Amino acid sequence: MKKYIIEGIGTYFLVLIIGLTGNPIAIGIGLSILVYMGAHISGAHYNPAVSLAMIIRGEISIMECLKYILSQCIGAFAGAYSIILLGADTLSVVSNTDSMTSFFMAEIIFTFLLVFVILNVATHPDTKNNQYYGLAIGLTVAVGAFSVGEISGGVFNPAVSFGPSLLSLINPDLEFSNIVSHNFFIYYLGATAIGSVIAGVLFNYLLKK
Repeated sequence: MKKYIIEGIGTYFLVLIIGLTGNPIAIGIGLSILVYMGAHISGAHYNPAVSLAMIIRGEISIMECLKYILSQCIGAFAGAYSIILLGADTLSVVSNTDSMTSFFMAEIIFTFLLVFVILNVATHPDTKNNQYYGLAIGLTVAVGAFSVGEISGGVFNPAVSFGPSLLSLINPDLEFSNIVSHNFFIYYLGATAIGSVIAGVLFNYLLKK
């Protein structure tokens, strides 16, 4: 249960930081802090795409993954709702391009990079017990957000899309100026899942002696 509590808390604050700042540097630093906070307890996934890759890596079971994802989604929903309660601008999780090809390429490529970095710095036998893993993960997210934030929104995490999407589904009357339609969540889910699977399969292949 401790693992799932940490996953919920970590995802909650990740969504909160994203929604309140929208700043790639703040998001990267925030994620680094959250990773150091929870890695020794849950592995600090805070992202269903990461949890999916951990199944491929053999770090967690399918049932554990489902519990991780449930915790992450609950945390993301609470984070999105907290943004509304704080009176801040609504969390913007939108594609900024009319080209679905550009959107999918951006999310797949940088989700792949994020997950591949996590697998290498946090699970590779030659890098275990290092102290730079949190910084590497946070910097990867910041770089991705700077690179394709103007194209796809720079999500790389379906939970970040799930929170505000569920909120808009429950209460369509809320005035979300930039919030993603709940119908668009499936595109983020699909793109990040593809990037995650590619990263997990490639990592396992490269790890073989």
